[in-house]
Amino acid sequence: MLRERFDAFGVRVSKEVVYGVTSLPARRATPARIAGFVRKHWDIENLVHWSRDVVFGEDAQGAYIGNGPQSMALLRNLVLSLFRMAGISQVKRLTESIAADRMRILPVLSAALKR
Repeated sequence: MLRERFDAFGVRVSKEVVYGVTSLPARRATPARIAGFVRKHWDIENLVHWSRDVVFGEDAQGAYIGNGPQSMALLRNLVLSLFRMAGISQVKRLTESIAADRMRILPVLSAALKR
């Protein structure tokens, strides 16, 4: 796959060739199927990892000893799962709202547990 990036004026900024490895037999590794796998990867990246990195500041967290990192990741995933179960799509906005008034979590928990 060839990836090219352009600036706002249409001038190419970078160009890279990306290779992928798959265990699929050649007849099943169609371009459409491989592209589907790549899209699914970015769905996960955008839904989970972006929220954990940007909203919860996971990259800047300081829990590096013992089970701290795994425990914090578990809590972040739990919060994201509850938000998704409650139908919340604006994770950052809701997190900031809850930080301002902790009682705002109660309707979210109620909605998540009703599903």
